[in-house]
Amino acid sequence: MRKLLLGVVALVLLAASPAQADKGVTPMLKMDTTYHFMFLNPQIPVAPLPGRLTGFQWALAWEGTIQGDINGVIRWWAEGDPFVFPPVLTGVGRWEIWNCDPAYPIDCDYNDLTLLIMAGYDAFGYVSDTDWEGKGIVTYANEQYAEGFGRRITDGGWVDFVGGAPSYGEGWFTIYNRPSNKH
Repeated sequence: MRKLLLGVVALVLLAASPAQADKGVTPMLKMDTTYHFMFLNPQIPVAPLPGRLTGFQWALAWEGTIQGDINGVIRWWAEGDPFVFPPVLTGVGRWEIWNCDPAYPIDCDYNDLTLLIMAGYDAFGYVSDTDWEGKGIVTYANEQYAEGFGRRITDGGWVDFVGGAPSYGEGWFTIYNRPSNKH
């Protein structure tokens, strides 16, 4: 009886002072994006980060703004051969978020790696004629967002086509609060 009474008292005390549910958990980050098609420009250099895949040709496909829990500029790079027309793409991309003014036209010093907030990889595809979705992982995060390293991301949106070519779009970018099991 005494053990039962002590057990009940312990449960009451535990219920009266619950631990914080969010303690030690990185919050999910949600942003909205706008983007402009860059015609798969292979002349624009990508950030030289550790862990980047080698042996692939990357071409800048989209550049735009990102606003929400992180504000700045976002760029998507597509894997493929941009020297073939139409370009042959693999559905694999890489993305970068920069701490630059999110006003268009974009003016950012992409040679200054201190402005780079996050970067990662993305596998993407069209789910309709104008809508796309992607999933990926954060492979680089600066000191301020270091807890984001290894986190899963999803992104997507819609694309406005002009004359049969992608031109402009809007969408979302989410960094989840759980790490990927693929890093």
